[in-house]
Amino acid sequence: MRRVGRVGRVAEKKKGLQTKLKLSLAILFTAGVAAVSIAASIPKEHQISANKDHQISANPEPGARIGSNSIIDIVPTEGSIWFGTGRGLSQLHLNGTGWATLDQSDGLGRGGVSALAVTDSTIWAATAYTEEVRGDFFPAGGGVGYSRDDGETWTWMRQPVDSVGETNYSPTTTNIQNVTYDIALTDSAAWIVSWGGGLRRLKYGESAWHVYTVDGNPFSPGPPRNLLAHRTFSTAYDGTFLWVGSAAGVHRTSDEGANWNTFSHVAGNNSTLSGNFVTALGVQKLTAKTLVWAATWRAEQVNEYYGVTVTEDGGANWRVALSDSTVLDNGEYLIDVYGPLRAHNFGFSDSVVYVCADEVLWQSNDLGFTWTERASDQLTISDPTTGEEFVTTDFFSAAGVGDSLWVGSDDGLAVGWFDGEFKWRIHRAFQSPGTSGQPDTYSYPNPFSPARGHTVRFQFPLGSPSSVHFEVFNFAMEPVYSSPDIQLPGGGTGDQAEYGAVAWDGKTDQGNSVANGVYFYLVKAGGNDYWGKVMVLD
Repeated sequence: MRRVGRVGRVAEKKKGLQTKLKLSLAILFTAGVAAVSIAASIPKEHQISANKDHQISANPEPGARIGSNSIIDIVPTEGSIWFGTGRGLSQLHLNGTGWATLDQSDGLGRGGVSALAVTDSTIWAATAYTEEVRGDFFPAGGGVGYSRDDGETWTWMRQPVDSVGETNYSPTTTNIQNVTYDIALTDSAAWIVSWGGGLRRLKYGESAWHVYTVDGNPFSPGPPRNLLAHRTFSTAYDGTFLWVGSAAGVHRTSDEGANWNTFSHVAGNNSTLSGNFVTALGVQKLTAKTLVWAATWRAEQVNEYYGVTVTEDGGANWRVALSDSTVLDNGEYLIDVYGPLRAHNFGFSDSVVYVCADEVLWQSNDLGFTWTERASDQLTISDPTTGEEFVTTDFFSAAGVGDSLWVGSDDGLAVGWFDGEFKWRIHRAFQSPGTSGQPDTYSYPNPFSPARGHTVRFQFPLGSPSSVHFEVFNFAMEPVYSSPDIQLPGGGTGDQAEYGAVAWDGKTDQGNSVANGVYFYLVKAGGNDYWGKVMVLD
């Protein structure tokens, strides 16, 4: 077990993907190669097996994989698991029909999935993309929609905006910097949150979104008033209360927004939030009680700190369950030497809670009183069937499904379970090299940015165990990097079968970052030489 206060090693390796909400935008750049888009109504010829190999079985088709390697949300339902990814909405059917990925061509909005909510009868999703305005790039909302038939057909709405002539509050008249970060579904309405658009409600059966504020003031997230409580980033519904996280704390209503309670950080009071910037909310329902978890980041007050705060009694009392700080004798906070604890999301499996954070996936079996690292840069997620491992250790989604733990990052999907020890399988999106018109090798993402923490993957066929070696050359064919020999098992299992991949971080043999430009690579594997090229663009 690790003490409360331990935090991931983030000070040296920040990648620019520091929050779940930031990932929902950055996934548009870092998704890598997408799998073939297949409508959910088209059956597949393979399934995920119920055995402990956790593999896709029965002759998977090429391309039948998760839609992207950037996974912001994981929502299990009876019979399937939904994934919000950087290239659409993926569904894994657990009843024998396998993977399906939905995107704009299937009725969703433009861009990657920025928010996801699923009930027994309805799927809600929001999308986001980037828009260029006079040479600068800005996040833009791709809208919000829902499906009542397991994703086959969608009702899609543009990102909610206000009329230019609105005079009752400061109108949001564009989808630029107006991205839906989270969705909550109450008994009578859908609620969404964004920075520019604030908190909005759509009653079921109606077509117009209405803006709500948690403090009774006219809506003004930006100038002239810049009200922090109107900048909303997370929301959840626990069956009794609708919860909203803003840049000014946690807010709660039991009457569909007519009245609100606000909970915020109070200096010197350890029974309040650690910080007022609330980036994520999660509801954990147990037999005897319901817990509401909040990712509480430091906001404006000097004595705020990064942490995870939980309430077991509807907000009457709060407990900082995980933090990056120690209170000194003089009342000051000592921030952990490794950097702030930036939590992005939560996952649950009955009484177990997972906290997805930079560089660490935390697990608690006792409702947050003690914690252990389930994965980190010291507990690397690796898959012995392919020789692959997570290059990133920034985690953005998690969910318990039966005896399995499903984990999403910006480097792929991992499935873990106990079998004497904790084991992992890694699933990634890629086009099968050497089939269906694909080249024998390719690199992704391409171009890639080492300065943003990216690594590039060189993909190639590999159906049996082999020693693999690769080299990188500049445009003048001068050697830049030569890898040690790497032993890969080859073959893989299920949707990851019959391929090999190696990763390069954009460094030379001397450990220096290479300059922007085009580079050639040579992979020697299985008695074959595979040539390709990749662009570095920082």
